[in-house]
Amino acid sequence: MDWSIQEIARLASTTSRTLRHYGDLGLLPPSRIGANGYRYYDAAALVRLQRILMLRALGLGLPAIREVLDHETDAARALGAHLAWLRGERDRLDRQIGSVEDTITTLNRKEQLMAENMFDGFDPTEHREEVEQRWGA
Repeated sequence: MDWSIQEIARLASTTSRTLRHYGDLGLLPPSRIGANGYRYYDAAALVRLQRILMLRALGLGLPAIREVLDHETDAARALGAHLAWLRGERDRLDRQIGSVEDTITTLNRKEQLMAENMFDGFDPTEHREEVEQRWGA
């Protein structure tokens, strides 16, 4: 089954202009072009678009995304790795939420804060490289 560019744009919450741009860059060529000039996408293209959108959400630029897609051709394996990362992020965010909720409860009860519990899920080393680049080691 093929989907039109308008259908894919609506489903992916993007624009047909964005999809055409991805096609022009070679990131997401249409699976076929109809006699009317409309672009159509098959299931493999949808999987590729899902990967593009996930990599964009991670902050990668389009040239980096192209490099990732060109080197990682096994979509299922790549999506599996991304899923594992997403689950790890979900767990980290769940720990942060719990930590902040506990802090709010403690503050509302005017109890002693437990510093050992306040920073679960926060990783101060996450931005270490950026900090060292800006201000030194």
